[in-house]
Amino acid sequence: MIQTALILGGLALLVPLAWVALSSLKRPDEILQLPVKWLPDNFFNFNNYVQLFSQYDFGRYIGNSFLVTGIGILTSLVIALLAAYAFAYYQFPFKEPIFLLVLALFMVPQEALVIPMFLMVSGAGLNNTYIGMAFPDLFTVLGVYLLRQFMEGIPYSYVEAARVDGASEFRILTRVITPMVAPAIVVFIIIKFMFTWNTFLWPMLVAQDEKMYTVTVGLVNFAGSEFNQWNLINAATMISMIPTIILFITLQRYLVRGVAMSGMK
Repeated sequence: MIQTALILGGLALLVPLAWVALSSLKRPDEILQLPVKWLPDNFFNFNNYVQLFSQYDFGRYIGNSFLVTGIGILTSLVIALLAAYAFAYYQFPFKEPIFLLVLALFMVPQEALVIPMFLMVSGAGLNNTYIGMAFPDLFTVLGVYLLRQFMEGIPYSYVEAARVDGASEFRILTRVITPMVAPAIVVFIIIKFMFTWNTFLWPMLVAQDEKMYTVTVGLVNFAGSEFNQWNLINAATMISMIPTIILFITLQRYLVRGVAMSGMK
């Protein structure tokens, strides 16, 4: 009974996605046709996708999103690994209170920090730059928590043995610990990619030049009052979802394994 309900719920969630996918293959008059027509006249009509890249700068938006997302993932992953290693294997005063303070950042919505972050980025002259657009994603509390939980499940004897062999702390982290926490790293990359890729508010504020727009900002511009070609909007929406879908399907097994082994319930 529960499995049936879950399957039906999953199918219900796929209905909007199916509508967008089918509408991306329709002509403008087909989308506005009444009564509503689900199936396009031509399933091989990819003119909407071709028009996005030939008449509009959508390819650049995608490239910007990949670049900003890549900067955010790489930087936050390095910081999270270093912080998690320190919290898991080092003893220092007020370690647990400091860790709880870091976790408390979870309770602060990013929207509440937009103004101070914007002032910092503007003061540093990073407006309209990729670093400025990735600024809120340079550090992620989730990564520190997830990796620390995973590292605490690794016997400390591995670290001690490496130290006895004369390995430096950096070598222990990169050659011993990091391969062991690979499932947790994959989980972090998937979650971080989805959040950063779909971020809208911050890129909209920082990207002052249209050439710096990300996919989400470009989509909102497409859906503006002066752009009512819903066939192109649906095609752009499908393109923006493809990277996340591919990443999730490809790494799904690692996601399940990483969540199970990291102690997250």
